[in-house]
Amino acid sequence: MSTFQYFVPGRTLFGYGCLAGIGPEIQAGGYKKALIVTDPSLVELGIVKKVTDVLEEHGVGFALFTGVKPNPDVGDVEKGLALVREESCDFLISVGGGSAHDCAKAVGIVAANGGSVLDYRGVDKSTRPSLPLVAVNTTAGTASECTRAYVIVNEKTSEKFGIKDRHALPALAVDDHSLMMDLPKGLTAGTGMDALTHAIEAYTSKNGFLLTCSLAIEAIRLVFRHLETAALRPDEASREGMATGQYLAGLAFGNAGCGLVHSMSHQLSAVYGLPHGLCNGILLPEVMRFNCGSHKARQQYGEIAEVLFPLDCRGKGPEEKAEILIEKVEALSEKVGTRVPLREIGVREEDLELLAGKALEDGSLGNNQIQPSREQVKKIYETLMEQEGR
Repeated sequence: MSTFQYFVPGRTLFGYGCLAGIGPEIQAGGYKKALIVTDPSLVELGIVKKVTDVLEEHGVGFALFTGVKPNPDVGDVEKGLALVREESCDFLISVGGGSAHDCAKAVGIVAANGGSVLDYRGVDKSTRPSLPLVAVNTTAGTASECTRAYVIVNEKTSEKFGIKDRHALPALAVDDHSLMMDLPKGLTAGTGMDALTHAIEAYTSKNGFLLTCSLAIEAIRLVFRHLETAALRPDEASREGMATGQYLAGLAFGNAGCGLVHSMSHQLSAVYGLPHGLCNGILLPEVMRFNCGSHKARQQYGEIAEVLFPLDCRGKGPEEKAEILIEKVEALSEKVGTRVPLREIGVREEDLELLAGKALEDGSLGNNQIQPSREQVKKIYETLMEQEGR
């Protein structure tokens, strides 16, 4: 009988307006001064002020690091680390999506363990717990607020590398969908397709188990139910549905891992600085078609389709059910605007060989049911350079 490890954040506040609860949580932890890790847009939108207002109300000091890039790099981590030391901060608050959370995790690990973030590539390379991290989530997609994983770009090599570290788990995750109500369509769509990718890849991961598959299937159901509305006609119900779906997807992939979509998407972000969620949305259907070469993956896609689309699957065989799911993913991506040719977002034909080679070195690939060749990965990129509606 197999046994599994399951990683979750220390605590989670969830629901509309729950941000107000971070003050008592911080006081209970005995923390004195935070480094707030975020990006300029969230300062301009007034979301960071909502956090600092709570801190001031409860007498908690803070310093600001607002320079996080959409794909945080080693330089961002070093800048954040310098501020932690200069300001004598004893904990971190990340405000944003995956970029802010990932950067803060890296800062926290290096602050507690020394060296460079490059020293912690791989799994559980740190020996000491991170500085405590309060991860205030503002998007419905990455779920970095509830996982031990983080991804950083090495700007010197244009490489995006992943780290999994139990010491990087946030002490407190905050999913307040009132902070997500005014997200623009493009960001909502991209992060939503990221959540869908997390859930589908977790369900088919070679390291998945019943608990992660159960979380993933519910996450997939919630994304299909709520993403189109959240992107095009947002309301509180759709925002709550997406916040919940992405969190469940995070609990799934944070323990089971991702796969080939992420291995390929990471390279697009590292080389071109492209949004991670958008890249996942573009890649997901075609990678699923490739993965159907595995009997196991094909069967798993069929299982998902049966649960979500039982009427469409009636009387169909496994291959047909799998294709139904892929077509549903494509249709959703089309509706929310993430089904675009790679060429249209700046990917160059002459870089595909490089991208394919880097994808084969990515840590997520080992979880995929099929281990592709370099030529097969390149072919997927080529197919998506000029994709047209089916």
